Amino acid sequence: MPLDLHVFRTLNDNAGALLHDPTSGACAAIDVPDAGETLAAARAKGWTISDIFITHAHHDHTQGVAEVKQATGANVVGPADARTSAPLDRVLSEGDAVTLGGESFEIWHTPGHSDGHLSLIGRGAKLALVGDVVFVMGCGRVQPGQMERMWTSLSRLMGLPGDTRLLGGHDYTSAAMTTRSPMPALPARSIRRTRCSRHASPRRRRPRRKAGSGR
Repeated sequence: MPLDLHVFRTLNDNAGALLHDPTSGACAAIDVPDAGETLAAARAKGWTISDIFITHAHHDHTQGVAEVKQATGANVVGPADARTSAPLDRVLSEGDAVTLGGESFEIWHTPGHSDGHLSLIGRGAKLALVGDVVFVMGCGRVQPGQMERMWTSLSRLMGLPGDTRLLGGHDYTSAAMTTRSPMPALPARSIRRTRCSRHASPRRRRPRRKAGSGR
């Protein structure tokens, strides 16, 4: 059976997410921006959190991990640089894999937004947990001097099959559009149209035509 995905708004603009395997009952929280809201979301669905998958070490993704682990006994996995902000049971790196029920997720190192950033790629589930690399209508803030690494990460995700859903860690659509939309898992093919944040190199503008030039 396919995994159940529940996405909910947490903090100000973070996208909290729970993945649930209906066969085994296993449930993974994808980062924990806020412990209370994450636990409440699991209770509302009738799920018990058994795992926590951390994409990167930033505080707004890890600050609730310890409390959820204490409340549920969840197994916590994530990048090495998250050890100072979350109680990791296992450090993940490029080439590793994690499982949830019968689904396996490849671990990709996708730096640019943060040095240790990981993306979890579920081939069978056609789902990629991309943290703050990709959002709806954009990508995460790029660290100074890291544009090439970010572009490499984006290009790698761009190579995923077009029907792969990408689950990002924030919903900034209300800042980018005049109307608010739900927090969807966007298709991988949409990366081709994404725009990086303010650290990106500006596009060159074409010179304006002079009046009467005819060109």
